Amino acid sequence: MFKPSRWLYSRRLVQLASFVFANSWFLSRFKGLCYPSLNCWACPSANFACPIGALQNSASSARLGLLGGKSFFQVLPLYVLGSLFFFGAIFGRMMCGWLCPFGWFQELIGRGGKQWRMPRWLAYGKYVVLVVLVFLIPFFTGESWFSKLCPMGAIEGGIPWPLLDHRLWSQIGAMWWIKMAILAATIVAAWLWRRPFCVSVCPLGAIFALSHRFSAWRLDYERGKCVDCLYCVEVCPVGIDPRRDLNGHACIGCLECQKCPYEAIYSRPMWQPSPQEDRGT
Repeated sequence: MFKPSRWLYSRRLVQLASFVFANSWFLSRFKGLCYPSLNCWACPSANFACPIGALQNSASSARLGLLGGKSFFQVLPLYVLGSLFFFGAIFGRMMCGWLCPFGWFQELIGRGGKQWRMPRWLAYGKYVVLVVLVFLIPFFTGESWFSKLCPMGAIEGGIPWPLLDHRLWSQIGAMWWIKMAILAATIVAAWLWRRPFCVSVCPLGAIFALSHRFSAWRLDYERGKCVDCLYCVEVCPVGIDPRRDLNGHACIGCLECQKCPYEAIYSRPMWQPSPQEDRGT
């Protein structure tokens, strides 16, 4: 069993380090590589490409490729999908809980807010966004519509570029204001609910969620140690009940629930047997 240590209590530092690493400019020569979190490639200091942006570009060019006689496998973005499922197979949605700058941003906004829990059924909205906005609409229109509307893109690209180059002010139009309105709505929602964008909208979270339940690193719940103190429910950044939804598609693998004072929740690699299995229960 993996027991909590000091690094577990430094998730904020890991999130900050992830943001700096992804946007330090010095590694910008690697923009052809995808960072496994929602980080806009249009940021002036971004080091890596956004995997969702890469998937949209692939989807928008796939139709022309198929019409041009290419096979389905020739237009399939194997590199992007392969890298995402590689990380997902090992860590599940832990990238959402530990690396994603936009998830960190929502948590910072939510500190001191209302922090209600979103209805569970809204967690399926991210799959609709993945299929419709990331794949279908770019495929039929040739336009990357999720990137046009993405609130993280507004923070890292839409706001900094006009500030750095005043000539861009003349090019600001309705789409820029729509993007800012979506960002404002997301900020208000993050103050009211726990990481609402991650729970119901983020298509990257949807991809990682597909493998989260079967990932190599997983959480376990030992009912015999639980006293139903609801500590895990209170600290969960996305407002789920870890006693019921542990390793579910809404879980972001942040390991906050592992701080359970009764050690009823713990993490382990899948090849290590759980205490219940050791006891034959």
